[in-house]
Amino acid sequence: MEKSQMPLDIRLDGRTALITGGGSGLGLAMAEALHAQGAAVAVLGRTKAKLEDAKEQIAAGSGSPVLTVVADVNDDDAVADALRQVHGWQGRLDILINCAAPLLAVSPLSEADEAVMSEALNAKAVGYLRVARAALPLIEKGGTGRIINVAGMAAHVLVPNIGVAAAVNAAVVAMTSYLAAEAAPQGVLVNGISPGMTLTQVWLDRHAATAKEKDITPEQVRDAMVENLGIRLGRWADPQEIAGAALYLASDLSSYVTGQVLQVDGGLGKSVI
Repeated sequence: MEKSQMPLDIRLDGRTALITGGGSGLGLAMAEALHAQGAAVAVLGRTKAKLEDAKEQIAAGSGSPVLTVVADVNDDDAVADALRQVHGWQGRLDILINCAAPLLAVSPLSEADEAVMSEALNAKAVGYLRVARAALPLIEKGGTGRIINVAGMAAHVLVPNIGVAAAVNAAVVAMTSYLAAEAAPQGVLVNGISPGMTLTQVWLDRHAATAKEKDITPEQVRDAMVENLGIRLGRWADPQEIAGAALYLASDLSSYVTGQVLQVDGGLGKSVI
């Protein structure tokens, strides 16, 4: 049967996915979305307790298995061991989502410490490469192999005082293109997602702190940011809306998509700041 005539399906039954940074935030939302569609899901992070909480939340959704893997993406040996563990768990690895990322302080790029830039690049861009490099020899080559990199919207849009994050995420975007070209002959698709402003717990906490400081409500903080940033849909994203893009890229529906970075941002990327 010609590839174009094959039925396309959002289901991921029989496939194994690894999500780095899967213990919270967008990584957890993506893990839940893939698990709900039948994938066996492994979540990787540095904190055992957080991963166990995530496992309980993910496993409540369906009967597919969930694995927790404690590892630091900055450690070559730990990453290699983690990938071997995940592959041995179900005897295969189909999907890798790179979502682990450091929290960065806000400051003008011209005032940023060089060490902060170096550490951020290693923790995210080099970390993504480290995990992808370890995954490629193990990932399925029969049409289900996927690598998905999460690269913040700062790679595409000028937002004041987050130049370090912008540079790091721009590196992820470039890396995604090159990995896609190199993995294409093996039938492995490599794509990215650039989420817009999303209501993860980190942002909810920041909104609450700002609201307390200014004696306004968190909703007013969010509304002001929507207006200032020019988000065309007029609201923040729910994490599940970003996870939907990851599910699409992980599934058969994306079988002819590679080297792309989806901007799931409510129109932020089309606004002028």
